[in-house]
Amino acid sequence: MINIYQPQSAKIIFSKIETSDTRLLRLKFLDAKIQKNFAFIAGQFLQIGLAGWGECPISICSSPQTAKKYFELAVRNVGPLTNRLNSLTKGEIITIRGPFGNGFDTDKFLDRNLVLIGGGCGFVPLRPLIIDFLSGRLKAKNLQIFYGCLNEQTILFHDERAAWNRRSELAVILEKPSSSWRGEKGLITDLIIKRRIAPDSVVVLVGPPVMYRFAIKELKNKKIKDENIYLSLERRMSCGVGLCQHCAIGPYYVCKDGPVFAYAQIKNIPEVI
Repeated sequence: MINIYQPQSAKIIFSKIETSDTRLLRLKFLDAKIQKNFAFIAGQFLQIGLAGWGECPISICSSPQTAKKYFELAVRNVGPLTNRLNSLTKGEIITIRGPFGNGFDTDKFLDRNLVLIGGGCGFVPLRPLIIDFLSGRLKAKNLQIFYGCLNEQTILFHDERAAWNRRSELAVILEKPSSSWRGEKGLITDLIIKRRIAPDSVVVLVGPPVMYRFAIKELKNKKIKDENIYLSLERRMSCGVGLCQHCAIGPYYVCKDGPVFAYAQIKNIPEVI
């Protein structure tokens, strides 16, 4: 069992630029035994560190199926540490603690229409669910993917979208696209309004907090029940183990009780979203 307080060294075995400010890193623990025993649930996160730079929480964006071989992170440049992480290439070493938190209970998606709604870099934790649906491991009946970004330059996972579109209903909408964009223009809520979503669907939301309030309003207009709406509050996390209390909401700690919550669970807590 991994000691969650003890950083473990991991090597970058693959590095790919996704956007101008986001890099996909594939990692493997230096200790083969730790890698062999490593496991996580989609929606969980790791504390990623560099000596002299500190740590930050980052969601795992690869499938749990490959956890014993490698795991992947999409690192967006939002500060000194992530800027440094974004500059790393194959062969370099970082430290890992975790996994932490409460991930997606995929048993709740069994034989249901599953709707994944991601805004900007918040789309990252949804990728494991998509990978597992395409491989047949996630047994949802149907999959709808709604992805909203600012412009073409901010869209993640370009080379995977064709495969997603073959097996699911994929819709990408841009707020400020270039004149050459032939897709949909607007906000993620516009997709929710326009597209047919079955009332008994299970919906997962991940994105900026401002997105949640308006997206949930439109989902309720579609007759989606509160207990069938799940969201991630990952942006509130800090230490990862419930000590700093930075992520406290009502009776919960996001890092320990979340980051994944049912909307019905938190809807009455003031200023959560």
